[in-house]
Amino acid sequence: MRKSYFLIILCYFFSSNATAQYQFSLPDNFRKQRNLPLIDIPTSIDVKLSDFGAVPNDGKNDANAIIKALNFCKKVSLTGTGSKLIFTKGTYDLFTNKNKSHLIELNNASNILIEGNGAEIIIHDPLKGFFSVFKSKNIIVKDLFIDYDPLPFTQGKVVAVDLKQRTFDFKVDEGFPSLKSEMFQKASRVWGMLMDPNIPGKLKNRAPNLYKAKSIKELSPNIFRIKINSLRLLKHIEVGDLYVHLARSNGKTIFKSSSSKNITYLNVTSYSSPAGSYSAFNMEEWNIIGCQVKMKTGRIHSANADCVHVNGGTFGPWIENSLFEGYSDDAINMKATKAHILEQRSATELVVKQTVKKGDIIRIFNPRKGILIGKFEVIKNKFLGNAKMLITLDNPIGQKLEVGSTKKQDIAYLDTKSNESFVIRNNTFRNARRYGILLQNSFGIIERNVFENLSQSAISINNGVDWGEGFIAHNITINQNIFNNCGYDATYLKEYNAAAIRMRVTKLKDLEVTRKWNGVETADWQGLENIIITNNTFLYNRRAISIECTVNSVVKLNKFIRNSKDLSKDSEEILQKNNSNLIIEN
Repeated sequence: MRKSYFLIILCYFFSSNATAQYQFSLPDNFRKQRNLPLIDIPTSIDVKLSDFGAVPNDGKNDANAIIKALNFCKKVSLTGTGSKLIFTKGTYDLFTNKNKSHLIELNNASNILIEGNGAEIIIHDPLKGFFSVFKSKNIIVKDLFIDYDPLPFTQGKVVAVDLKQRTFDFKVDEGFPSLKSEMFQKASRVWGMLMDPNIPGKLKNRAPNLYKAKSIKELSPNIFRIKINSLRLLKHIEVGDLYVHLARSNGKTIFKSSSSKNITYLNVTSYSSPAGSYSAFNMEEWNIIGCQVKMKTGRIHSANADCVHVNGGTFGPWIENSLFEGYSDDAINMKATKAHILEQRSATELVVKQTVKKGDIIRIFNPRKGILIGKFEVIKNKFLGNAKMLITLDNPIGQKLEVGSTKKQDIAYLDTKSNESFVIRNNTFRNARRYGILLQNSFGIIERNVFENLSQSAISINNGVDWGEGFIAHNITINQNIFNNCGYDATYLKEYNAAAIRMRVTKLKDLEVTRKWNGVETADWQGLENIIITNNTFLYNRRAISIECTVNSVVKLNKFIRNSKDLSKDSEEILQKNNSNLIIEN
């Protein structure tokens, strides 16, 4: 009966979702109002890519032609008019360049509509991203399909396991890259995952979610011996298991958007990536509408990192009617800008390593104790050179700070650059590693989405203190979503606060260690404010919601059903600890 009820809800959701495309509406919980997504630009000239030498399906490098065409469009924009760059449908090939992270760059441009017409972009360097936009405004990229050849990952089956020698043998599927490929040596991070035998993209139940392995020996064509030092990890591997090994190159995303405004990716499909799919830094309004990060038939993996990674925007993204599947990190990761405090000159004067503007709101955090030192407005700023700024605060700090440029010292986070006014609506997140959404930002809405078969929490709301990132999320509404079978990997199953939606504030655990990670533990500070969770349906593993360290939050009118596939030994609907003014009504 429970399963039938859930399927009815799911079918209703998909039928209503299909009719909602591009019917945008502004939420009412924003501190700063934003524009609706930009999905069209008035243009007065059509620019044909073929006029600049790009011939589809000829196997030749089309990068220079695309760059020349975009440069022409930039010149047109100087006249005050918009231009449309038109692709003819077909396949366009992009080969490597030596010094750039992305093969196509568009800087200081405006009012350009890139009309893909269903063209396919094939990138032949698995260590490079596709398209970078910098200091631009009113740019739309639409109707493109993007893939890699060779792929930045490989896949296959485990054919032998030797616990004594701490190795397993891996046979690469036909048509996928050999582990001898240069990218597996050059990529910044190389590791693998055990995959579900029946659901492409989903991780294997109970398995660790990451296998670091660079010690690889070829036994015969397409069969490789991989050494895993940890016996604890190796014990999860069995003959016949499906395995993905990826060459991850951080920063080499499909699309990179920086210091720009009104950038829209519309009806774009990407099948693989050496890193994530969409990265954004210091952005104003930008949008991902009707896009897909998906697996091609026969593949069990898509993007090598976060599908959407957003750092320090004045406004956050508007993401609607999109699909994210088969990725190997978080689907969406949003965080506030951090500023290392290099010097405390007085009670109101700090030298920070970050661009900070007059009027910015900063919050200073002690990561050792997990407490907020204070919230301040910047009333003066002075650039000192070498990325340093002297800032004056509206009120005295009241204590001596521990200053420096590591995650252990007190850190300032810019609340006015926390990707606020974000919208995540009518999307599907399914069959993938780790989270659906990691929130370290503010003022947004997550509604009418489906989260299914994600290996850890569907939504995680916590500060990344061991990364030195964050900060604390506040004023978030999570409404009318469906959560189905999220949380089944080894990490999730052992966490005390495992839940489909998980919230807590953390501090550094071991300050004396010399290794990279200090570990985290739950802080006493109730830093998460105004988290509203309403009208959602949970088919949950272990828990539906874990809520800690919050103030003025609401959990109301949700439906909780324990998943019949739940691998946990015990379960409860809600874990609640250390909250103030928490309202729970179901």
